[in-house]
Amino acid sequence: MKPWWILLGLLHATAALALEDFEADYRLFYNGELKGEAHFSLRILEQGKEYRFKATTRPAGKMADEATDHEVLESSHGHFDGSRPEPDNYYYAVKQAGKTHMVELFFDWKQRLLTLQQGETRQQYRLEEGAQDRLSYLLRAMALSAGLRAEASFPRVAPDGAERITLHKKLRKHLDTAAGRLLAQEVVIYSGSDRSHPTRRLWLAVNRAWVPLLMEHDAGDGVVRMELLRLEKP
Repeated sequence: MKPWWILLGLLHATAALALEDFEADYRLFYNGELKGEAHFSLRILEQGKEYRFKATTRPAGKMADEATDHEVLESSHGHFDGSRPEPDNYYYAVKQAGKTHMVELFFDWKQRLLTLQQGETRQQYRLEEGAQDRLSYLLRAMALSAGLRAEASFPRVAPDGAERITLHKKLRKHLDTAAGRLLAQEVVIYSGSDRSHPTRRLWLAVNRAWVPLLMEHDAGDGVVRMELLRLEKP
């Protein structure tokens, strides 16, 4: 029988390898009205040791007529510590009216420093254990769903601030999607210490490398819903 530490390493490797390259399109609704479209792209690099996760969001429906050149670009590039993603840098840009507003976050895990770069302005903060960005937290949810643990808690950092969130696995159910009827793992997301009401609910494809299928976000004055429209691989 293999020693326990070798078995633990194999479990971590299995969870990391459960994530695969994919391309997916989503529709974004606000209180039931179509507002936007998003494209997600995940690439697993260096034989499963690194990742590059990108998202592009554009207006749709009536919003497309009001903001024809509006576009939000996001990119998270990082590595895996066992099955856990660790971002190295996060890029966020908003394009509108011929101008681009850009912010970058740099994660220095050795020095435990988080650097925010915005134009000529540069700010540094203490980097907390397990911190994720606005994209990599989805990878953390995917890895959690593929593993044995039921919960994970960590800071989620963004250009406009940070919050501590908790991911908690719930039950599985079948969802009807544009890619067919798929078995989905539900993960609820709590903000801060409030465990009475989740701020987000996320459903991930159990048999399709845990690709996000559906997400609902309680924005306070309404509900944002992201639904899978098209999936290329896995």
